[in-house]
Amino acid sequence: MFRRRRLPESLAAPFAEFSAQVERLEAARSALMSCLPVGRVDPAPVPVGLDLLRDTIDELDGELHRWRVPEVEQAWQDCVAALAEARGNIPTALAVAEESTELEELLGAVEDVDEPLGHAFGQAERAFARLRR
Repeated sequence: MFRRRRLPESLAAPFAEFSAQVERLEAARSALMSCLPVGRVDPAPVPVGLDLLRDTIDELDGELHRWRVPEVEQAWQDCVAALAEARGNIPTALAVAEESTELEELLGAVEDVDEPLGHAFGQAERAFARLRR
């Protein structure tokens, strides 16, 4: 019989915090992507999605310490850097959104905001997964 691997008890609370934060971040990232002009329905404006993501980044910036533990320190540092990078790319994405309705241009600008977050938080999730026993 196979036994499901579990995190050490000392990491349960930090992982729960991490998971809750990722859930909120993923919701904001998804909302941003839904603002891109694809399909027949007019989406919400891209700046609305960027504002939502910026608000979420600002909230997480003040909460990230809740899952900081030595076992995933590098992943945590990478997430801090990703939040800063994404926040720094938002003004450029907003400028593109104000000037263009072309999907390719908007997608490039939005990806510059979104990609660092997806990468860093995905790596953090894998760092926690490697600690399961």
